[in-house]
Amino acid sequence: MIRYLGKPLEIAVEDEVEFVLNGRVYRKFCTPSMLKELAIGFLVSEGILKSPDGLELEISDKRILAEIPDISEFELNSRFSGFSENFRPKIRSKRRFKLEELKKHLQILEIEEYRKTRGYHVSAIVTGDSFYRAYDVGRHNAVDKAIGMALLNSVDLSNSFLLISGRISKEIALKCVNAGIPLLVSKAAILSSAIEFCMESGLSAVSFATNIAVGDAIE
Repeated sequence: MIRYLGKPLEIAVEDEVEFVLNGRVYRKFCTPSMLKELAIGFLVSEGILKSPDGLELEISDKRILAEIPDISEFELNSRFSGFSENFRPKIRSKRRFKLEELKKHLQILEIEEYRKTRGYHVSAIVTGDSFYRAYDVGRHNAVDKAIGMALLNSVDLSNSFLLISGRISKEIALKCVNAGIPLLVSKAAILSSAIEFCMESGLSAVSFATNIAVGDAIE
């Protein structure tokens, strides 16, 4: 039985998607839209691919079929990012960003889908005067979708920044470094593990909730 405690909001959509990568089946729970962008963004932000060039991708209903030619199973396993002791990613920004301009961009995160449901995370790749925005019930998925959309539009991620509605964790920071994004900006909090990772990797980050800026990409 479902009870309404006043006027209900719309329900955010979450479903299971089958992700088949070189014959191996994975299950992802996500908002089942922008699946092409999700797949590309995931493969790049997890360090499996540097770019979508050469990727064979087929989307049908709630199934993603991805093939990476000329890669062995051992190589594929080794490219999954993780946090091994031998993994020391580094990144440097090509430019510096002004804090007041970054703060103005927070309005990009205000979307109707969130207002109606309070159930979605929002992410955007911001480059110059353009942005590529996506939403999903999962904050990692929202990041992957935004990165995938930007890559499909031939955006130079090294000259852009990632804007997110959720907290800055080490996992999200690692996605930025794998994708070559020099700056991560959030209206939410930043975690201690993410600060340590930024100091180690060279990634810059701004948390407007915590009132902390890390790194040399911020003026």
